Amino acid sequence: MPVDYDAMSSAYASGRSANSGVVDKLTAHVTLDVESKVLEVGCGTADHIAALLDASGCHGWGVEPSAGMRRHAPMMDGLQLVAGTAEAIPLADEFFDFVFTVNVVHHMTDVAAYFREAKRVLKAGGTLCTVTESTEMIRNRKPLSHYWPATIEPELGRYQTVETLLDAMKQAGFTNTETHNISTPIAFTDAIAYRQKAYSSLLLISDVEFGEGLQRLEADLQDGPIKGNSEYVCIWGRT
Repeated sequence: MPVDYDAMSSAYASGRSANSGVVDKLTAHVTLDVESKVLEVGCGTADHIAALLDASGCHGWGVEPSAGMRRHAPMMDGLQLVAGTAEAIPLADEFFDFVFTVNVVHHMTDVAAYFREAKRVLKAGGTLCTVTESTEMIRNRKPLSHYWPATIEPELGRYQTVETLLDAMKQAGFTNTETHNISTPIAFTDAIAYRQKAYSSLLLISDVEFGEGLQRLEADLQDGPIKGNSEYVCIWGRT
């Protein structure tokens, strides 16, 4: 079932934010300054590219197909958002120092085409980072997979494995590929983002399965904050 990101954009904007562990890993691995040109593909509400601008002073661009998501992006000097897709990035050749995605690659219709486009818009010696989740990470998500186990199989069906992505990056011409895992402890005190289905995986299950999971989550929250995890794998390559 396709996800209508225009319809969920308000819930996404109010319930989601930049992942601090991801931002820290990106800024630690890539040297960015006021001269750097950075592109986030599938930027959504632009939380992560905005965080990189705040952290480094770089010039930022975001490509996002959903007009609803773009409308919720922050207004910032040095940040430009454009309508477009990962498979046909509407920006110039050899322009960017760094291109990245955060939990977006599984939404793409043609991953190989995206990696070719990313290589096209990167300068020689530029860096690419694909932030995604491994099979194990999807199975161990808390709260999502813990309270809504019905999301696991649909998610595994749409996420490419790390090995598949590494191979596609190499086929597109990226070199010096490597992976880094990120694990950020989280604690949440309310179920608002989940009740509003700010996570697309919750749109892939039945209303009954969703309601049962939400009931369990809200019952557990009566005893206080719930500890969870936020895990990603960063897949790096260079042109």
